[in-house]
Amino acid sequence: MSLLSRPAFRWSALAALWALVGTVLWIVTVQVFLLALNPFCQVQRPRTARVIVKSVDRDPDSQLTDFVTVKQGEDERVLRMSKAEAAELHEYDEVWILSAWYLDNLRPTQFRLTPLRVLLEYPILLLLPAAWLIWRVRKAKQKADAAPPPPIRRTFTDDFHLRAQRFAKDTKEEDSTPMDTEKERETPK
Repeated sequence: MSLLSRPAFRWSALAALWALVGTVLWIVTVQVFLLALNPFCQVQRPRTARVIVKSVDRDPDSQLTDFVTVKQGEDERVLRMSKAEAAELHEYDEVWILSAWYLDNLRPTQFRLTPLRVLLEYPILLLLPAAWLIWRVRKAKQKADAAPPPPIRRTFTDDFHLRAQRFAKDTKEEDSTPMDTEKERETPK
């Protein structure tokens, strides 16, 4: 019996997966709501880049972000990163950055590229594996609920019964009575 066909594990897995889907939908709803309330927001194309840090500068107007000047190829850019992430960077560090899908002046627009950050910025990516796992659990349930095939009936005979059949009387001799044999004689052929 597979792990997914056990009812306790199946119900636990389904509950966890549906909770994950609900959480993702909640995060996306909150992000869209915050976008709708912010009139200075712009949607931008998400991207990743490998950059070299040139300098880290404080942003006196923001309590959440700092400026990080980076060099990407021959171009220099100024990124708006969170204070905690900017404090970890040093001059000449090579880092991967992730650009957020919208640009505003309230929150950081670039982050260090980590799996957790990708999932926090783009939680919709979790819906595909969650949908696949829900499909797998439901398929396992259908397979477990299907009626098992009928058992194969086998009859075993031992040597004793085979030897006993040699001495059994023929069925024609037992079924015939003396009257039947007389009638057979009287009828002309």
